[in-house]
Amino acid sequence: MRVDPNYLNNVVSSLDNVTGTVQSLTQEISTGVRVNSLSSDPIASGENVLLNSQINLDASFAQTASSTESMLQVSDSALGSVVSQLTSAISLATQANNGTLNASNVKSVATQLSGIRDEVLSLANTTYLGQYVFSGSQGSTAPYTLDNSVSPAVATYHGDSAVSYVQTPNGQKIQLNVPGNEIFSSAGNDVLGTLNSLVADFSSGTASATSVTDTTQLSQVLNFVSHQRVTIDNSITRLKASAGYSQTESTQLQSEQTSLMQADVAQVSTQLSTAESQQVALTQILAQLGKTSLFNSL
Repeated sequence: MRVDPNYLNNVVSSLDNVTGTVQSLTQEISTGVRVNSLSSDPIASGENVLLNSQINLDASFAQTASSTESMLQVSDSALGSVVSQLTSAISLATQANNGTLNASNVKSVATQLSGIRDEVLSLANTTYLGQYVFSGSQGSTAPYTLDNSVSPAVATYHGDSAVSYVQTPNGQKIQLNVPGNEIFSSAGNDVLGTLNSLVADFSSGTASATSVTDTTQLSQVLNFVSHQRVTIDNSITRLKASAGYSQTESTQLQSEQTSLMQADVAQVSTQLSTAESQQVALTQILAQLGKTSLFNSL
């Protein structure tokens, strides 16, 4: 009796398929990964690409948020110090306006106000990692310089009005800066200009006719700076919330990715055992068919 060559070919083909299955299952167990190629599970591979993209987006935002939050904290701290300085300036100017100070003391107030003005100017030129935070998009340019050759002195802004934003993974935009000209020299709320006027108001030892008006203006300016600080504070709050959300989402997506791609060792072990049994059986059948074929050919 001769062996049907088609039957023999079918057995060989089945053995090849089972051997491939054994190899694939063995790789799953050794690597712990269920999907090792696009062809092994096209749908899962496609989902994995999408998951990786979102995870990378979350990771990139987390890095940006960390650095950006630090920059905003520096800006907020600077504005907090400006508020403190302006509060002190209002107190000094009010004392000089009450008519009880002598000329020497009034001049002393002018000197102290000059020191406050210089400190506010320094705060307006605050830097973070070598970049000026209140220069708009001109981070390498100091926002303000002061010309003391005239009275009142004149502070000049050298930045621009550009406002920058960061976009969160879910598409929200968070403001990252407030340009200096919107804080320290805004029309109607000119911090440095008002301080310069107050210094000039008391420099002669006698309060000028505009000193009370300038003091009142400084109170308005203080409220304005506090409002601008709220913008920074809101950005910090939103940035923290978005960073926290991204971290939570990233953890969830990584868990989904693990479930999608990770091999079920117990299930795969059972499948491998079955495939190995089939492999042994087909090998034995092929060996028997080979002997029969060889015998009949003699």
